[in-house]
Amino acid sequence: MQPHTVHTSQGPASQGREMAGYRLGLLPAAAYDVGFVADAETIGFAFDVQRGSHAVGSDRLEDFVRLPNTLAVTPAGCDIRSRSDGGGEYLLLSGGRLGLAGDCYRTNIQSKSAFRAASRLRMWLLSDATPGQLETETCIVCLAEAVQRPQHPNKAARWMTSHRFRTVTEKIEADLGSNLTVAGLAAEIGVSASFLSRAFSAYCGQSPYDYIVSRRLQRARALIASAGMSLSEIALSSGFSSQSHMTESFRTRLGISPSKIARPGNR
Repeated sequence: MQPHTVHTSQGPASQGREMAGYRLGLLPAAAYDVGFVADAETIGFAFDVQRGSHAVGSDRLEDFVRLPNTLAVTPAGCDIRSRSDGGGEYLLLSGGRLGLAGDCYRTNIQSKSAFRAASRLRMWLLSDATPGQLETETCIVCLAEAVQRPQHPNKAARWMTSHRFRTVTEKIEADLGSNLTVAGLAAEIGVSASFLSRAFSAYCGQSPYDYIVSRRLQRARALIASAGMSLSEIALSSGFSSQSHMTESFRTRLGISPSKIARPGNR
């Protein structure tokens, strides 16, 4: 989604700031119903699976599925109406000198290199850190180049169909608070753990292990922000072995501690 020039909006507020001459925003994983005309060409990066319906340049609503760790391009002037009952964490990048070719809306663009760059930008937004301009530009250029030169799926990625991917990720969501293993997931669909790791990574740019940790962090963030549970209870409910394990994962992967997330009554 692109939050500029919104004409109807019931969506989540985003975190945003100017970095190295570009506008960056981070939309949380929450339901939304928005309409907007993009005032600048924009790159989006989806950290989560996202399902909903949208109308792009028309009044015809169509169902969409946004795969995790994929990119989207919205050209300037594109008219979009989009809604989702669950949403998904989403990074937005616009302004500067992106210089993207083409004038069509594109989505589910895969790139192995994009996840690391997008994660670093997210970390800086969440922690309010001030990285060097060269470091920031390196991440932005990586995302711009990724949408210009999308990867071609290899054999393992082609094997991981959308149905198989959904089967695996739904199993992960259902058992997120338990002792998930890659071997157990592989057994669910009748392949080896090593093949599942290759196919999963090739399909969405993240290993099954890293994907599981990402989902646990997302669940923990949601529980911290909305539930009346202690941090130790949230850690165990989200699948971490302890509160200290959860805290270390927060700091390493998000650049913040769990206590930095706003809790009910402290907003």
